[in-house]
Amino acid sequence: MSDKWNITEWGSLVIRQTAPINLKELHKSLYQWAQENNYFFIEKNFTEKIKSHGKEIEIVWDFQRKITSFVRFNITIAIWAHSMNPVKKDNPEIIQGFIEIVFDSNMEMDWQNRWESSQLHKFLRRIYIYYMKKQHFLNYAGKCWEETYSLHALIKSHLNQFSLF
Repeated sequence: MSDKWNITEWGSLVIRQTAPINLKELHKSLYQWAQENNYFFIEKNFTEKIKSHGKEIEIVWDFQRKITSFVRFNITIAIWAHSMNPVKKDNPEIIQGFIEIVFDSNMEMDWQNRWESSQLHKFLRRIYIYYMKKQHFLNYAGKCWEETYSLHALIKSHLNQFSLF
């Protein structure tokens, strides 16, 4: 099993807002961000339920980027929206309601499980990660943190919020 370092803890980086949003435009801009930053974009879940008070939408997007054959960045965005109703009759793509967006990111080392063949290899992997190359991997963790907050700022700009970073 690969060794993962959490960059952000689940639930520590959250956006909550009642706002109008165009999910198609958000999806397009996130896909474009993934292409520009060499991330593989995976849509894990898209669920839409029509209720009496409006739509309930649940979306989970994963971004994965291979840094080296040993290191990979993973960023997960989960969106929950409820009471979503169209803002204008002439443009049904813009919907408004309560939105919660949660970010989670981690850095995965030995993601191809090449050091899993024996207990000795696992021990040597831990020595390599935590003693020999720790500063090297901490630099990678800083880059993953920057890219996570870059994605956070992009979503905030779509929700007309301003980032202080």
